[in-house]
Formats: sequence, structure tokens, C-alpha cells
Amino acid sequence: MTERTSWRSAQELIEKHTGQITSARSVNEGYNSEIAVVINETTFVKGLRADHPRVWTQERERQINPHVCHVSAALLWSETSAGWDLNGFEFLDGHPATYLPGSHDLERIVAMVARWPSAPAGVEMKQAPLRWASYSDRADLFAGDCLSHTDWSPSNVLIVHGQARMLDWAWPTKGACWLDPACWIVWLIASGHTPEQAEARACELRTFATAPKEAVSAFAAAQAAMWEDIGEHAPHPGLAAAAANWAKYRSA
Repeated sequence: MTERTSWRSAQELIEKHTGQITSARSVNEGYNSEIAVVINETTFVKGLRADHPRVWTQERERQINPHVCHVSAALLWSETSAGWDLNGFEFLDGHPATYLPGSHDLERIVAMVARWPSAPAGVEMKQAPLRWASYSDRADLFAGDCLSHTDWSPSNVLIVHGQARMLDWAWPTKGACWLDPACWIVWLIASGHTPEQAEARACELRTFATAPKEAVSAFAAAQAAMWEDIGEHAPHPGLAAAAANWAKYRSA
């Protein structure tokens, strides 16, 4: 987790794009930004120092944003100077999605994923087989030409005017078209769904409903190994148990 720092250390750079700051509200969700703040209730600014080891994620978001802004938040400006790398996004006034069984947010999320764009050419991104190679000897089954977000923390899914929007595209991944629904399943189980219920929700998306069973089972096992490895550093305490439960269900 990246330690937060005060937005005031980059105030002059931010005001170049927002004008005088009349209000600033820090955002605590998320793990990868040193600065995360809502400015003047119009702009969400996130950023890292230019020498931060993960500063490349800032550029990755700039590259992917034109392709995903219809299901995310539009990038308004960026600033790379004075030792900072900042991105300014449109501020979306909504609430984090609820993954509990029966939540109306679930159908909104399905509608959002159905509008997922294809993996764009010319944008550097992670390759699914390489991302999960450490956790599966069958990671080649995860290959494909589709775009995935992969981080299904509810804090990344915002409900805005009755529609779901996916934020924080710092780790876009190219792989099988069913990967995002599969990643979501682990969070659904951790939020109270049974594996059967979670898969039924994911099957509302044709990409998952038609996914090769062998590949999905291998991915469930990889998720179990990954979340066990992450352990206490996971963003939700029940993810390791949820992933293990799903993998057991798939292997029964």
C-alpha cells in the first residue's frame, strides 16, 4: 500500500488545471496513489511522485482512458512536472457498489461489463497468462484478446445515476473475455453469495456463460492460490476463503 501525502505539496500544479482550490476532500479508498483528492467537487486528482516505483501506472491510465471512459470517468488533464505525475479525472458523484445478495447494483454491474470495450491496439498492458503464471501451471488457458480490469474491489465500482462505472484502470490486462466476471465471482462469494449463486450472476454475461469449463476451473484454482499468497494484505479479509471455496466448488 502506498502511503498518502498531502495534496498541498502539489497544490500549484493542480491549480494550473482547476483554478483556485475552494474545497478539497481526501479519498481514503485505493492503495496505489500518494495523492487522492476531490477538488472543488469537480475533479478527482490522483498521483505519484515521479520517482515512485509504480509511477508507470499513471501513464497506463492515461493510455487506456480514451477506450474505457464510457464505462469509467473521463481523464480531464494530466501534469508531469516538479517531481509529480498527476491525473485529473471528472468527479463522479455516486456510491460504491454493494455486492450483497439481492443488491440492485449487481444487475447494473452486469450491464456495465456487457459494454466492455475490446483490448485496444497500441496500449501496453499486462498479459493474463503472465499475470497468473506464478499461481497456475495452466495459465495459457487464460489467454485471449479481450480487455479486463481484474480489480473488483467495490471501491472501484461506483454507482452513478443508476449506472455502474469502473474506476482505477491502472492494471488493464489482455486475456480471455471471461476473466473479469471470474474475478468478480470471488468478491461475490466474499460478500455472502454461494459459489453457485455467484456463478449464476456471472453467467448473465455471455462471455462467462460460454467460457470453457476447464479454463474457468484452472482460473478458480489460480485465484485461490493468489489470495492465499496475498493473505493479510488483501483488501477484504474474506477473499482467501472465498477463492478457496470457489475452487473447491469447481473441482467437486
